[in-house]
Amino acid sequence: MEENVKTVEATEEEKRIMKDIEAVFERFYKGKKAYSKGQFYKNEFYLRTDYALVVLSKKKDILVSFADHTRPSYAALFTLLLDDIEGTNLFICEDYKTDQQGSMILGEADGWSTSAIIWNEKDRYYSMLREKVQKIVIRKLKKDADNPSEG
Repeated sequence: MEENVKTVEATEEEKRIMKDIEAVFERFYKGKKAYSKGQFYKNEFYLRTDYALVVLSKKKDILVSFADHTRPSYAALFTLLLDDIEGTNLFICEDYKTDQQGSMILGEADGWSTSAIIWNEKDRYYSMLREKVQKIVIRKLKKDADNPSEG
């Protein structure tokens, strides 16, 4: 049985944030479910499209990494829409390389891509996705709502 945002073991706020992330991509892909639904794994939410990888961390930080072929205008649009999600900070990470089919390249030295991963190897797959959002380029921290005098 496949999980969706409603059935994962997360707080109501985390579920709302996950739905908001999916809504960004549902609008862009005009409701094509294959490109707009994420997965919840080990208390983190992952959404991977052909343009971007989005990870919602345990701290409710949105980490986004764009494929190297993503148009700057698309990256800007996704960034603006993701930045509007309440209760999160946005981190833009280094772009990731893709092969000619658009799959993520696991190791530039050996040329392996995500298309070579056996999909029942969840730990390996999600570890690879998490590595793609390690190098943060831009931090977009929002004001602390509890302390409005800062800023």
